[in-house]
Amino acid sequence: MERPRADLTNEFLLGITTLSSGGRTTVPKQVMEVLKLRYTPQKREKLLWLQEGDEIVVRKGTLQSSFRKTILSRDGTAAVPKHIMKVLKLESTLQKEERVIWVGKGDEIIVRKGTPHSNLAFGL
Repeated sequence: MERPRADLTNEFLLGITTLSSGGRTTVPKQVMEVLKLRYTPQKREKLLWLQEGDEIVVRKGTLQSSFRKTILSRDGTAAVPKHIMKVLKLESTLQKEERVIWVGKGDEIIVRKGTPHSNLAFGL
């Protein structure tokens, strides 16, 4: 998903995480703050992963959220749904470490596959 440099002007980096071999990734604190997510044993917080055009948007899910949701665990991780992994071409293997980039764009959270050049786009 190559993006022209002009598209990056209204985007801000929220975090870069690693996909584990089990298909889970840590949800950055900034994302949890923006989505108002907080783990409590009594209330299951859910992430809703949606494909909108060529972007993957993550929102706070509801109890009625569809199969596209994943539950936030106690340690701040969430599973990346298989259909999202397929769209982003993410592989969860022991031999290959995949990065997930969390970007804020307006009031939305966008998730992208990390690339070797991804840090340069955000001046890191």
